Amino acid sequence: MQDPEQTGQISPIGRLVLLMGSNLVLMAGSSLSPGLPAIRETFQHVPGIFFWTSMVLTLPALIVVLSGPVTGIMVDRFGRKPILIGSLIIGGLGGGLAVVMRSLVGVLASRALVGLAIAGTMTATNSLVADYFTGEDRAKFMGQVYAFTGIGGVVFLSLGGFLTNIDWHYSFLSYLPALLIAPLAAITIHEPEEVVEHEAEALTTKLKFKPTSIYIFIAIMLNQLAFMAVPVFIATYLHDLVGAGSIGVGLISAFSGFFSFIGGWVFGRINQRFNFRQINTISFMLYSLGFLALGLAQNWTLIVIGEMLVGFGMGVIPSNLSTWLAHEARPLVRGRANGIYVTMMFLGNFASSVVFTPLAQAAGMPLVYYLSATIVALTSVAGVVLFRLLAKADA
Repeated sequence: MQDPEQTGQISPIGRLVLLMGSNLVLMAGSSLSPGLPAIRETFQHVPGIFFWTSMVLTLPALIVVLSGPVTGIMVDRFGRKPILIGSLIIGGLGGGLAVVMRSLVGVLASRALVGLAIAGTMTATNSLVADYFTGEDRAKFMGQVYAFTGIGGVVFLSLGGFLTNIDWHYSFLSYLPALLIAPLAAITIHEPEEVVEHEAEALTTKLKFKPTSIYIFIAIMLNQLAFMAVPVFIATYLHDLVGAGSIGVGLISAFSGFFSFIGGWVFGRINQRFNFRQINTISFMLYSLGFLALGLAQNWTLIVIGEMLVGFGMGVIPSNLSTWLAHEARPLVRGRANGIYVTMMFLGNFASSVVFTPLAQAAGMPLVYYLSATIVALTSVAGVVLFRLLAKADA
């Protein structure tokens, strides 16, 4: 397969589609956080409303976990392009439907559609990036995708606060731009040549679970498990620790998002100097130090350092793991490989509140961040041990 970067097979608008395709549907969820108290107040008569309100944010993650593997099969079976376009339409319409919903059941149903859309857009986009680009170009572009993820969260969070001040229903309008990306995808995105030429073979080619791929799947799950302890608990933690209000929490979240953007943006250059295994080891260790700083914090100094390291890690680590997976997975099974990758990512998201909430309530937030630091440090160490065992086996 020729390198699309050299043959010009992907246009500038096509690049924009790949950058925004998964990010729009994924990051639009950030705009809902400011409206959760208003949603809770509107449906306060519903039994267990605190649980159901939290599900407004977490239900899409559960749906991604349930649908991710099937989505991966569909991407390999029916092609990247139709799944991407269909998922963008489902995300735009499904997410935006909540604007007119007047029942909590209706809102949650729209959130389930968003989960399906996230699974489809992320799996298709990651597969297309892996297909279109190779080597340094792939690493650079994958880093840009996650850079936009980091900065997009800040943008949509601010947008959500503005729309919620009008009416919490309007915060769901942030999903509608996905409908503008869908026709652009139809025009600019094409099925990769190698996938088209071997379409029949793709149906019989099995995805092999090699040790490196398994490690990547587990690492992205643990990465997200640890990370979600920040957005879920940071507002309460900072309020209790330094008396921070909503403005302070918003600014420190934006600061972390900015460093996530930096991490993704410079990943291409980092990849030129270090291999996947080296980047994995170093980035997870720095990530661990970020959580440790948050746990030890007594003032704003360690909070800022911790958020900086955590944000930078969230830019570099997913960029490295997804690029690494693209290198490991053959083109004919990349849809299935990315389907599992996305599933494990959101399994970490969903499991975080289940694992950490009881600990936070019983022992306090510092323990949660100490545990997060331990988890990601052990992920780094486990990688080193695995790579040395594989090297000995190959010798």
